Amino acid sequence: MVAFAIRIDEKECTNCGLCVKDCSSGCLQPGNQRPIPARPEWCTLCSHCVAICPQDAVEHGGLGGGHLRPIKRDKLDPESYREVVISRRSVRWYQPEPVSWQEVQELLEVARYSPTASNTMDVGYSVVLDRSLIRATGLGIFSLGARIKRFLDTLPGRLLRRLFRASATMQILERYGARIQHFQGVVDQGRDPICYDAPVLILIHGPQNGRFVRENCAIAGANLVNYAHAKGYGACYLGLVVLALDWDKKLRIRLGVPPGRRACLALVLGRPGHRYRNPVLRPPAEVNWVGPKESG
Repeated sequence: MVAFAIRIDEKECTNCGLCVKDCSSGCLQPGNQRPIPARPEWCTLCSHCVAICPQDAVEHGGLGGGHLRPIKRDKLDPESYREVVISRRSVRWYQPEPVSWQEVQELLEVARYSPTASNTMDVGYSVVLDRSLIRATGLGIFSLGARIKRFLDTLPGRLLRRLFRASATMQILERYGARIQHFQGVVDQGRDPICYDAPVLILIHGPQNGRFVRENCAIAGANLVNYAHAKGYGACYLGLVVLALDWDKKLRIRLGVPPGRRACLALVLGRPGHRYRNPVLRPPAEVNWVGPKESG
């Protein structure tokens, strides 16, 4: 672990101990007059010491990405956030105008605050703004799926289906293979049934062999699409694009996935072609309660 220069301002510090209490790594430890960065090499760059100090007395040489400012607690409206969550939909029709890189960058600026396991901060993004490339990607994936469907309907293909019927990949192929004829009609009408003719494709990736990479990317994706929805954009996750990227090295190169990285999430983004009047209906969540439920 790299040791970072951490300094406690002796004039500002009141020795309240909050930074020590909230330091999960054990880097900061109590001192006689103020906390001591006893084990700076243990620091995970979580920023909690800087964020919790009521006097802004902690200076950390390993933290960048902006300046300190007080949290705007008057903006933390639970009802507004609830409305964002229950009203967000997977958008598959987009207005034709492009989305600028500056607009996408604003969304990514918020997504970068998403937590990562052990604060690895290993989530990255590849943003495709070339609509012709996005469309070619969607139609190419559909074409490959149609070819696989034709093969699975042959005698060798049927044997393969039985052999691997329990695999997740085969279940996906079976599910969407049954709809190939429908999707072909969509393609014949000039529409991309995979990427939905969206103006932006975003791939969220992490280290190929990293731990909890999928979870880290999923958290970042959820924050990104929720903020995008609040800003008036629409988005849709694309599982088939992720599946294709796992198989196709050339596609990873074309879409800008860096070497040694795995795209765990793909989504398209744009201004919605339609607005939804109501939230969708959802059944109650299955919950297993452990321990007594307090009443009242």
